[in-house]
Amino acid sequence: NPETEIRYSVAMAAEVRLDIYNALGQQIRSLVAARHAPGEFTVRWNGADDHGERLTGGVYFYTLKTGSFSQTRKMVLLP
Repeated sequence: NPETEIRYSVAMAAEVRLDIYNALGQQIRSLVAARHAPGEFTVRWNGADDHGERLTGGVYFYTLKTGSFSQTRKMVLLP
């Protein structure tokens, strides 16, 4: 079962979004959409889309957004 943990930190209380995108830039999964207090957090992604369907192996991206901050990172899902 392909699965990964994404760790992130929040410096001050803020609305946080963490979304997964495919290589075409289509959003396929929303992992976090909530207000967070400052601190360190971990979210687990099981390789499925928002409908629970397992995705094929390949390159995916996740974007973390908090206020005016946005960061995108690449990850590889192995089947």
